Amino acid sequence: MSVLVPFLPFDLCETPMSFVTRLAGFHLGTRVVPFLHDIGIRPEALAGCEFDAVEQLAGLTGAESAALHRNSARRIGKRRFDLRGHELTAEFFASPDTVFCPACLRENDIEASDIATARRGRLEWTFRPVYTCPVHGLALVRRRKQRWDDQFRELASMVPERGAELDRLVDDAEQRSASPLQAYALDRLDGASGPEWLGGQTMEQAVRSTEMLGMRIQFGASKKPSEMTPDDWDAAGRAGYEITSRGEPAIRDALYQMQAEFRGTSGKPGCRKIFGPFYEWLSSTKNRKDAGDITRILRDHILDTMDVAAGQAVLGCVLDERRLHSVQSLACETGLDPRTLRNVLAARGLIPVEQKITGHHVFDAEKGREVAGSVLRLTHVSALGKALGCTRPLADQLLDERLLRAISDGSNSTAGRTWKGVDNREIERFLEALRAAACPVDVVPTGMVPIAKAAEKAKLLSVEIVHLILGGFIEKVARLRDVNGYSAILVDPDEVRAQSNSVLAGVSASAAFGRLKIPKATGWALVDRREWPGLHPLVINGRTRQHQFYRFSEEAVADFMSEFTTEARLATQYNVERRVVVSHIKKARVRPALDASEIGVSIYRAVDMIELELT
Repeated sequence: MSVLVPFLPFDLCETPMSFVTRLAGFHLGTRVVPFLHDIGIRPEALAGCEFDAVEQLAGLTGAESAALHRNSARRIGKRRFDLRGHELTAEFFASPDTVFCPACLRENDIEASDIATARRGRLEWTFRPVYTCPVHGLALVRRRKQRWDDQFRELASMVPERGAELDRLVDDAEQRSASPLQAYALDRLDGASGPEWLGGQTMEQAVRSTEMLGMRIQFGASKKPSEMTPDDWDAAGRAGYEITSRGEPAIRDALYQMQAEFRGTSGKPGCRKIFGPFYEWLSSTKNRKDAGDITRILRDHILDTMDVAAGQAVLGCVLDERRLHSVQSLACETGLDPRTLRNVLAARGLIPVEQKITGHHVFDAEKGREVAGSVLRLTHVSALGKALGCTRPLADQLLDERLLRAISDGSNSTAGRTWKGVDNREIERFLEALRAAACPVDVVPTGMVPIAKAAEKAKLLSVEIVHLILGGFIEKVARLRDVNGYSAILVDPDEVRAQSNSVLAGVSASAAFGRLKIPKATGWALVDRREWPGLHPLVINGRTRQHQFYRFSEEAVADFMSEFTTEARLATQYNVERRVVVSHIKKARVRPALDASEIGVSIYRAVDMIELELT
């Protein structure tokens, strides 16, 4: 095969089609299509960089075959191409647009009088994600296809400007640096490695997932891809690369931020409303491409953070069992009032207590069902004594000592909310523990009395005797077979008195909290705190190691009283109304050591109160 002479070298930056366009002008002064026909190469074959066509071009021109193939996006199927080992779809390329940098063309034009021979169509200009010339720092110019042969991107005809007109294009182009995403894509085509997560995706997956995530971040949830300009896509790529280059943790953080935009809003924001075009792209049935690992990340995030019902499909995955509930969905499932359910869930710590949290805040489905079940099994505190077989004051003592845990549905978000009832299963567990600690009898043994009577004789609280029984400190405990509940339990008051002297150090929780003038719920909140300020109890472990309860030393109570105070204590101390205390504290701008929003009552440092003029 003869070689075309004179020789025109192939530029390593250009495409085979750019090269043959320059050859047409150089040898015959003609357009590319008739020139290809003259040299026996089908234009469509070279446009698709078919192997034989590129080889034939190399043979005719003396250009290195390997260099031509390296810059060839070879068609391997319908709308599918291979470039340097990367399989890419037609959407990755700028076609049918012709893209160029006017400053690059101006430099080419200086080389020769014939611009058709001088102008190189850079390979990088054919990629859709390339929006900026990395050499001149100018936004690339795009020309739409007008005629059928514009697909060959002959720069002399597609860009007729030269001289002063080309200078104006340069002056009008926006100056900016190339985006990190563009740099990453070009470097990857050259064989360089990059961020780990992006490297685990195909080239097209990495670029597209970055752009679509960046689109949602940069332009919000309502922007449509069809409304995006090239400059918009460039901005989206910059925003997205900041996230995807740092991998899955950063992507998940970005998804959390998208959800945070809708926190406290009315209605139930769904995936499309929150994630916008990013979700639409991944969920569309029209998009048959494998989007890569980004689909799994978004799907896992949705299933981990949103209310998705069993059987509902999310990005190709059907959820077998509900993972999360919202207040609204659990209310629908259980038939409970959403307001009651919300307050109970907040009291149990499953949802925040902030007022801005909506009924669609999510939590673990199983734990939520447990809470809802406890509400459905609820015995109101007014009926607790009857359920236990004791008086109401004795039942209240069990609540005060947390031998029974109450459920609240009060609207108050503090720890001092009103107790409403107790789960029936908890009542039964308590009674079963008492029964297990007692020996069944048919008649009252000599010297033994009910717990309430023993408390009276021993000058104790009934609940203190219950602690002694459950802790295994009392040996003689009987239970009448024909009597149900708490009142069936019998003890020896002499043994109770003796054991109380050796076991019950300090004072009870009720007595300690009473001296401090704080609600019992607030007192227990102080006990549960692991950091300062807190209230440190004496821990009494039962002999069987199956029961534990708290007492409070006189010293601990006195120390807390000397270091901290409350509005109620100050009002008593100075014999004024509480509102007067509150007014003085506000005027003095004294900040509490612990706010009422945390434990139900504001706790102040006593030293901060010295300067208050309350007398």
